[in-house]
Amino acid sequence: MEKFKFTKFEKVCLFLAFLVLLMLFISSSMTYHEQEMKPGFIHTHLYFIEEIVGNLNIYYAGHWHNKVSDGGVAGMTQFFVRKLAHFTSYFFLGIFSYLGLRSVFKVNWMAPMFIWFATIAFAAFDEYHQYLTGDRTPSVHDVMLDGAGALVGIVICIIILAIKNKLQKKSS
Repeated sequence: MEKFKFTKFEKVCLFLAFLVLLMLFISSSMTYHEQEMKPGFIHTHLYFIEEIVGNLNIYYAGHWHNKVSDGGVAGMTQFFVRKLAHFTSYFFLGIFSYLGLRSVFKVNWMAPMFIWFATIAFAAFDEYHQYLTGDRTPSVHDVMLDGAGALVGIVICIIILAIKNKLQKKSS
C-alpha cells in the first residue's frame, strides 16, 4: 500500500484554507458592535460601494433591505458588505479546500461533494458559535449564502481545471 503525500501546492492551499477558517472563527467571536462599520468609515473608504448599493432593494432572510429600512445608505452599504464577506470568505474556503484535498479522493465527484458539505457544516457551526457570542444573531440564511459561496468557488475550480486539462491534452 502506497503512502499518500501532498504536493507543495496542495499544502499551500490547505494552509490558506486554514487561514480562512481561522479568520471566520475570529470574526464570529466578535460581537456585532465590535464589527460595526461607522458611517464615517463607510463614507470615506467604501464610497464606491455606497454609490452602487445605495439605491438597491435586496430581499434577504424574509426582509427587504434598502437605504430606508437599514438606516440610510451607510446602513445598506454595511449590510451589503457583511453579506459579501459571508459569500467571499466561503468562496475562498471552497477553492482552497478543493485544490488542497481533491487528490485525496479516488472517485472524482466525491471531492467536490465532500468539500461542499464540509463547508456547509462549518458554516452551520460558525452560526452556532455566533449564537454563543453576545449581541449576534445566527441565521440559516447566512449558512445558505456561505454554502452558495463555497459551491461557486468549487465549480469555478472544476471548470478551470477541466479547461486546463483539455488544453494540455490538445497540445500533447
